[in-house]
Amino acid sequence: MRRALEVAATATTAETFPNPRVGCVVVDAREDVVVGEGYHPKAGEPHAEVFALRAAGELARGATAYVTLEPCNHYGRTPPCARALVDAGVARVVVGFIDPDPRVSGGGIQTLLDAGIEVAVGCEEALCREINADFIARQVAARDAAR
Repeated sequence: MRRALEVAATATTAETFPNPRVGCVVVDAREDVVVGEGYHPKAGEPHAEVFALRAAGELARGATAYVTLEPCNHYGRTPPCARALVDAGVARVVVGFIDPDPRVSGGGIQTLLDAGIEVAVGCEEALCREINADFIARQVAARDAAR
């Protein structure tokens, strides 16, 4: 997860706004080696998981993906990342923290679980939240304003 955080930090908040800064690292569980990594470079472009899965190719099948934020599960300007992880055949996803965006919040994890993928949540959570403090604050403010 620390490597996923390093990769996420490649982009700036200004580049990804209004989206969060996210990194993803795909590890071949059999060999314990990184086979793909990616980050979300700019709003409107593919998310971190997509770049990491592209880099991993067929090596993603059966692998573990480390993602700094819960994978999205809705269509926006890009397709859902949770679905991309399912389609790639990853066996396990380690998530930094649950996305506070109500369009995602828990739904991405549920999509993975429904597909039989093992999910662990909370790895390096404080650091994953720290890199996205502004995103979290915006989501909380929007939620509170909607009440």
